[in-house]
Amino acid sequence: MTYEETLDFLFKQLPVYQIEGGRAYKPGLERTREILAACGRPDRELTALHVAGTNGKGSTSYLLASVLRAAGLRVGLFTSPHIVTYRERIRINGEMIPEEYITRFVEQFLRDLGDHLQPSFFELTTALAFRYFVDEKVDIAVVEVGMGGRLDSTNVLSPLVSVITNVSMDHMQFLGNTLGEIAHEKAGIIKPHTPVVLGRSIDEPVLEVVRAKAAEEQAPLTLADQSDEILSHEEIEGAGYRVETKSFGTIDLPLIGSYQLQNLGTVLETIKLIRDRYGITPEMVREGVARVADFGLSGRLQMIRQSDPRIFIDAGHNIGAWAYLGPQLETWAGDGGLAVVLGMSADKDVDHVLERLPRETHLICTRAHVERAMSGADFAEHARSHGIEPVLVIEDVREAYRAAIDYCRAHSVRTLFVGGSFFVLSDLLSDTDETAQ
Repeated sequence: MTYEETLDFLFKQLPVYQIEGGRAYKPGLERTREILAACGRPDRELTALHVAGTNGKGSTSYLLASVLRAAGLRVGLFTSPHIVTYRERIRINGEMIPEEYITRFVEQFLRDLGDHLQPSFFELTTALAFRYFVDEKVDIAVVEVGMGGRLDSTNVLSPLVSVITNVSMDHMQFLGNTLGEIAHEKAGIIKPHTPVVLGRSIDEPVLEVVRAKAAEEQAPLTLADQSDEILSHEEIEGAGYRVETKSFGTIDLPLIGSYQLQNLGTVLETIKLIRDRYGITPEMVREGVARVADFGLSGRLQMIRQSDPRIFIDAGHNIGAWAYLGPQLETWAGDGGLAVVLGMSADKDVDHVLERLPRETHLICTRAHVERAMSGADFAEHARSHGIEPVLVIEDVREAYRAAIDYCRAHSVRTLFVGGSFFVLSDLLSDTDETAQ
């Protein structure tokens, strides 16, 4: 079996939620446990941090992994979805899983279980990650939940700390139609007598559910946003923040967007719970945060070009993410002008996102090459219904990107933003020649 044949099996013969949407969603842990049992229950050997949340769980996971690596540990990181290559999902100290290991694992699965077990793409990928981390003898793994928490494949773990970054409205068709219902699913990762950190506690229905679940499991609860750890911060344009902290000194956070300050607060409170166990010093924390990009983080309000025009990308695709992205785009629109290339999945709350898009922008609606994506033409109709004009439709992401650059140069527009989904970024970044223009 070649690596290309392996990918063909994973993406075309298994149900993939990111591509197909709800038809591929298989909640529950039974199939994951059966796969894990066949490869020696590696989940029982893993020391891990488990990270859930509607937004910020990816950035938080990368930050935690980078700090742990700076402490001299061998650190596994499991995140989703990937942007360019499947191997991005599974890393050790920033290095992606080898193609050969993926192929061997899938071949073994097909020999042992392929005749009678029909897992989802994510279930098999979760088992692959856990087996790889154990085989490669990681000291600790940072594991990001795929969706929800309670019924997510990753919830077979017994972690050192359970982390919930925040809860907002997303995946309502699977997780519930209220903040309380969605919080119930996220809080499902809380384990007996295991510390839990909640990043954003100001939403009362969320706090009520998480606090009740933590009490039920006798799990010590830390509310990161009620901590006095972060004393002050200074924004460094295009480069992130300089953050003064109580316990870790001055931290240079190289991530753009005010929401990253909230993520940093969540990370610091989590590190406090394990720093004695691993001898983590303030210097290690500062180094780990400053070097988070070395672990492979991308697609989170990332600047990919500095001028002519400066270009930012972000995968934010729900109300919670755009509560932060909207004001940032407003700032850019008022500082030299803004063009936006935007495409979203058809099952997302497109209208709430468009409500937060600045009206004084040049919008190009596009469509990623996945089945779930809304057509650019349909997206443009939504935009016009919100009074956004002019709106241009270019269905191909790369063509839309090129047209936006041309527009910015012709009209002296300083900033171009590309986003709306991981799949738009995937279409863009998979062609390195495009982003180098």
